[in-house]
Amino acid sequence: METKQKERIRRLMELLKKTDRIHLKEAARMLEVSVMTIRRDLSQDDEPLPLTLLGGYIVMVNKPAANVNAPVPAQKQYHRDDLPVAILAAGLVSENDLVFFDNGAEMPLVVSMIPDDISFTGICYSHRVFVALNEKPNATVILCGGTYRAKSDAFYDTSNPSPLDALNPRKVFISASGVHEHFGVSWFNPDDLATKRKAMERGLRKILLTRHALFDEVAPASIGPLSTFDVLISDRPLPADYATHCRNGSVKVITPDSDGD
Repeated sequence: METKQKERIRRLMELLKKTDRIHLKEAARMLEVSVMTIRRDLSQDDEPLPLTLLGGYIVMVNKPAANVNAPVPAQKQYHRDDLPVAILAAGLVSENDLVFFDNGAEMPLVVSMIPDDISFTGICYSHRVFVALNEKPNATVILCGGTYRAKSDAFYDTSNPSPLDALNPRKVFISASGVHEHFGVSWFNPDDLATKRKAMERGLRKILLTRHALFDEVAPASIGPLSTFDVLISDRPLPADYATHCRNGSVKVITPDSDGD
C-alpha cells in the first residue's frame, strides 16, 4: 500500500500530466495538507523525485514529450476547480468496486487520481474516460459502445441492450452543467440523459460532482432533483440554501473543508 507521502507525490504527478505547473498553496489546498507538508514531501533525500519547486510552483522535472506518432483524442479542458472535486471523488473508490463514470470533462481526472494499487471495474461511455481507465494497471473496463458523437465525447446505441441493463454499479459518478434549487440537476446535452438515468437507476450510490460556480445554473436537459443523489462533491462549501436543501433531502455533502460526515 502507498504511504501518505507517496500518495501525495503520485497525485501531484497525475495533476502535472494535465498542466505545466501547480502553485504550492493550490497543491496544499487540493491535497488537504499544509504548505510545509508539501515542501517536506518534495525535499525527501532517500530517492530522487521527478518534481521540484520553482518560484512557488511545483513543476515536473524532465517531463516526457508526447509521442507525435500516437493518435491522441483532442483534450477536453477541465476547470481548475475540478481538481479538488476529482481528488475527493477518487478517494471514494474502494477495492473491487464496480463504478460508473459519466462523460464530464472532470471524469478522466477522477480516474487518474485513483491509486494504481486499487483493483476495480469501471463502466463508461466516454472515449476519454475509456482511455483513462485503460491506463490504470488494476482496472477492468466495460465500455457501453455504439455510435460515437464528439459533442459529448460519448457512444450511443439505443437499439441494443446496454451492459448497464445487467449490472449494479456500487458507485455512480454523475457530471452536471447546472444545479438549481427548483429546477434540479441539469446537463447541456439531452442526448446523454438516457445513459445517465439508466446508470442512476442501476446504481447503489449516486454521487454528483459539481463545481461551486455551477450552483443556480440551469442547463437544457434535466437529470433529476438534487435529492435524487446520495452524495454531492464540490470544490467549496455550498451556498447556505443548497446546504439546507441537501440536509433536508439526506444528501451527504463532501468538500475539501468538510470532514466527510
